[in-house]
Amino acid sequence: MNRLQAGLVTTGIGAILLCSGAITETIRSERLQSSTESSRWEDHSEELRNKLTRSWSGGLKAIHRVMGSDDDKENLNEWKLYYSLEHAIHQIPHKERSSFIDLYYSDTRRTLLENGDTLPALLLNPDHSKAIQFWEKHDGTYAIITMEKQLDQDGKRKWLESGTQIVKKP
Repeated sequence: MNRLQAGLVTTGIGAILLCSGAITETIRSERLQSSTESSRWEDHSEELRNKLTRSWSGGLKAIHRVMGSDDDKENLNEWKLYYSLEHAIHQIPHKERSSFIDLYYSDTRRTLLENGDTLPALLLNPDHSKAIQFWEKHDGTYAIITMEKQLDQDGKRKWLESGTQIVKKP
């Protein structure tokens, strides 16, 4: 190995070590930030948990009230409630996650979600083909966005909005 090759190898190893140190520091600082955010949540958890639980319970009652048939109402009891997209997204197949996230943060949601509204929750049916995103609005009504996995114009499975409504508190 000549001097040029030895210099390149040394430079390459140095770059790898420098990058790995930066990556390690980034991961460590993100973990620290996450635990700090989590501890902030815990500081207010009792009050927030009670408020959100009441709000989401009311949302579930509102959804039960507006569901079409008794079969739909019974099946709704089998759906799983998620308090964040972060936890629900792992239930969606990888190929469909992008369209699910796009729909979750859609223009409809941006239009309906206002300052003073509570944190949205998500219901996901057992076969992961339908979802209902809902939250209590600042005026006491509930915003409900129904989402379904369907075939788009290209024949690909994609998450699409199948309904939106604002309902009064039950």
